[in-house]
Amino acid sequence: MTNAMQTIKKWAMAAAIGATGAFIMHDPGNPKIALYWFETIFAIAGFAFEIMPLFATAVLLLMAYIVTGIATPDLAFVGWTTPIPWVCMCGMLIGVLMEKTRLSNRIALLAITRIGRTPLRLYIAMIVAGYAVGAIIPDVITVTILFMAIASGMCSAMKLDKGSKAATTLIMAAFFGATVPATNYLPNNVGIVGLLMVKDMGVPIQWLSFFIENIAFALLVGVACVGILHFFGSKELGKYMDQCLEHASENLTAMGSITRDEKKTLALTTLALAAFATETLHGIPGYYAFCAVVLLGFTPLFNLLKKEDVGQVQFSILFFIVGCMAIGIVAGSLGIPAWMAGKIVPYLESVQSLAGSSLLAYCTGILANFALTPVAAATSLSIPLAKIATTLGMDIKPLLYSFFYGLDQFLFPYELAAALIMFATGYVRMRYLMLIMAIRMLCGAVAVWIVASTYWQWIF
Repeated sequence: MTNAMQTIKKWAMAAAIGATGAFIMHDPGNPKIALYWFETIFAIAGFAFEIMPLFATAVLLLMAYIVTGIATPDLAFVGWTTPIPWVCMCGMLIGVLMEKTRLSNRIALLAITRIGRTPLRLYIAMIVAGYAVGAIIPDVITVTILFMAIASGMCSAMKLDKGSKAATTLIMAAFFGATVPATNYLPNNVGIVGLLMVKDMGVPIQWLSFFIENIAFALLVGVACVGILHFFGSKELGKYMDQCLEHASENLTAMGSITRDEKKTLALTTLALAAFATETLHGIPGYYAFCAVVLLGFTPLFNLLKKEDVGQVQFSILFFIVGCMAIGIVAGSLGIPAWMAGKIVPYLESVQSLAGSSLLAYCTGILANFALTPVAAATSLSIPLAKIATTLGMDIKPLLYSFFYGLDQFLFPYELAAALIMFATGYVRMRYLMLIMAIRMLCGAVAVWIVASTYWQWIF
């Protein structure tokens, strides 16, 4: 089949999926609902099938909302007036800086060479490295890109066959290392969006409290991921461990001693995160304080970021994020989240326990991920879930956090941007990926139940 025919086929499939979704969700009393679902699902399918560049699909969706009368320009583009794209942009700038100075590589390679002597310890080393790197790069997409570069380099150096169990295990270990710690950190791509939506309902955006409140779930899931990979591929990967450690040691030795720019980068990122975490002390909104400090990297004070570094920022991802926010914001203007909330409330009322309600919110996140992107789901459903919690006399945070955890789950790579980056390495076989993620999804449900039954009972 020629490239032109493949492209036409992808367009036709995206249109068919959009039309099916619109037909199922059709509301005779409001024709805009069907049009909204067609345009939204068509765009999400377009993201998945890559029928156009990411930037083009995101912008076309915004224009479609305006041209077809579903939303006004003020509503469609309101995402740019929120802190989200600017925080993400500055997070990407930190990623560019970390890649340029190779500080992130040094941290990851140090963890691998010092801890990862066996496959089991290698998985733990990846998560430890993820906590270290994720603390100073508050953008899970950027961290995933860096970790995939390291893991792909290892697979290539060891000549692992693409799609083999050993290659899949190594790439998934790096993927879990990049994404599991992100559950703990603000600003991250989903948590900051959801919390921003409910900030006016008395839910503060605080770095330290977010870390403390999510640490139990993250550690349980981290243990589960290590266990899954151990039983799945440690036997196969173990045959290559000597080569893996040799490759990591050679790269670390080649880097030499830590440079002055690496130290300055560490100082800048630490200062930026401190500015975000100490909002209550200085009174400046944390996300803006964070951005302001990062941009000091261009000034003579740090002299780290240059004009050419701006070109390394993935602005297409920013348009994708704003487009996803528009999906949720426009849905809110059409009353879709309220309709969804009405479907959820009877189930939550029948559960009458924090553990059961949290588990239901987790499942809601999983289901929302199939039809929407995580950012779109967080934008559209965070407020309804918060209102439900308030109505039922429950604390907002457990339901909201459980919902976020559900949004992090996936079976197919199109559901998560970080998953697409991981799958694009070519080393992961789809059936292996689906098996690993299905088990992790179940482990996540168990972790939510445990945390809601114990840890959250103590702190909320």
